[in-house]
Amino acid sequence: MAIKEYSYEKNGNDKLSPHFRVKEFRARRGGKLDGDVILISDELIEMLEKLSRAVRYKPIIVTDGYRTEAYDRILTGKVGQHTKGLAADVWVDGYTSYEIAAIAEKLGFDGIGIINARCVHLDVRGYKSYFVEKSMSATDTYSVRTFQCPETDHALVKKLFMLGDNTIEYLKKWKWADLLFEKLTAGALA
Repeated sequence: MAIKEYSYEKNGNDKLSPHFRVKEFRARRGGKLDGDVILISDELIEMLEKLSRAVRYKPIIVTDGYRTEAYDRILTGKVGQHTKGLAADVWVDGYTSYEIAAIAEKLGFDGIGIINARCVHLDVRGYKSYFVEKSMSATDTYSVRTFQCPETDHALVKKLFMLGDNTIEYLKKWKWADLLFEKLTAGALA
C-alpha cells in the first residue's frame, strides 16, 4: 500500500483518480488549512472509486481526509487513520450513512464508522473495525459487527435500481433483491 505525500499549494488541483483531487483531502481545522502537507493512500483512492461506481457515480463529498497529528489529538483524543492518509469521512447526497456503510462493507473497506445520519468514516487500515459514534468524543463510541441487514439492502436496491414499493415487495418474496444487491456491488468491484 503506497502512501503519497502531496503539497496543497503545488498539487491541490492534481487528479488522484477520475473523481477525486488532492485538495479534497487537505488537512483542515474547521474551515482553515492546517499545513501544506497532505498524505493520501493509493488504496484509499481505489476503494473510493469502487464506492463511486457502486453509487452510480453520484458525487462523493469528502468532509475530512488527512489530519495532522496535533489536530487529530484535539478532535478525537488519539492519533488515528486520518493522520496516516488512510481515511476519509464522506457523504453521498440521497444516501444515509448506514446505506453507505452497508455498501462500503460489501466493497471491503477495513474501517467503517457512522459519524452521523449522513456522514460515514471509511478507511483502509488493514484490519476490520466498525463503529458508530454516540458523541463527538472518540472514547464514547461503540463497536458493531456488521452494517449488513435486509432492510438496508432492500432500501439500496430500491434506490439504485429506481424501483417502486410493489416491485420491492415482489423481489423480497422471491429473494431477488438480495441477488440484485450482490450483483450491483460485485459489478463495483470490477
